[in-house]
Amino acid sequence: RSNEKDKNQSLVDCIESIERSNATQVTRMQLGGMDIEGTNAMIADALKLPIRLTRPLSVAVHQKTLGNPLFVKVFLTMLFEEHAISYSFKKKRWLWDMNIIHQRSMDRELAAILSEKLLSMSREVQETLTFVACFGMRIRKDVLSMASYDSEEASRILSCLKIAVKESILDEDDEYFSFPHDLIQQAAYERVHEKELRSYHFSIGLQILKKAIHTTQAEPLSLVAFIALEQIIMAKDMTVPDPKVRMSLALLFLRAGKHSIQVAAFPSALSYFERGLSFLGEDGWERNHELSLRLHESMCHACYLNALPDRVPAYTDMVISHADDFMDQVKCH
Repeated sequence: RSNEKDKNQSLVDCIESIERSNATQVTRMQLGGMDIEGTNAMIADALKLPIRLTRPLSVAVHQKTLGNPLFVKVFLTMLFEEHAISYSFKKKRWLWDMNIIHQRSMDRELAAILSEKLLSMSREVQETLTFVACFGMRIRKDVLSMASYDSEEASRILSCLKIAVKESILDEDDEYFSFPHDLIQQAAYERVHEKELRSYHFSIGLQILKKAIHTTQAEPLSLVAFIALEQIIMAKDMTVPDPKVRMSLALLFLRAGKHSIQVAAFPSALSYFERGLSFLGEDGWERNHELSLRLHESMCHACYLNALPDRVPAYTDMVISHADDFMDQVKCH
């Protein structure tokens, strides 16, 4: 098999040596997986059922195994042991639970094969999969659309993802594109350098925010906005030269942190306030005194809520030294 040749390098070297010697004729046969019809025929024969009855099962099994006969056999055995496939004496035939089968994780070896397959796909498809992997194991289709610059790019991304779905690199349902195994997501995510990944995360976050932020400060942030802010957090220490963009992001992180405190998500609140402070820069107090004050006050609050009293003085000192209003200083005591 072409996807197994690296595991038998000595055999490959021997065969190539024989070919070069011209001592005997060597015929190469490309052995791939079965198509869906072949998988269906194999399963129908094993379960002693008509192929029309086993087709839905065969489609699911083929997606999980790529039609590799060995994997098909192993996967069916696993499903039997987990009672996802069982014999009904009442109906006198084999029955199966499609919900369990769809949820069943793939074998790590099969996932490794798919990871190798991912890296052999076109550069455009690989870049699109890295883009999707930035969101984790799955991405909502509406978020994917918002992360695109325009309809033309959205169409290109969708075409690449459809190719990946066809090759079983991705799964698709009505709402999501998802990776069938964490190893595949990891392969897509780690195919580029960490610095480039940060750029991916940051550009994705900014692009979503441009389309997601249409509310006033009095209205809560949308779920999509939080997804975008998480992308910017994952960008870590990306430099933002435009001070207006920095102040806008600092304000959004302040709003996100306050919302997190309201729902008792204290660790998230701390993370949002920290990221907001990072965007203020050295001239934050001069550029936006009120925003800088509120972020430092919020960090004091978040540190207490997260049982981090040792970190509080660093922020209270900043508030006391910069606050123009005596009541703002009182809050820190």
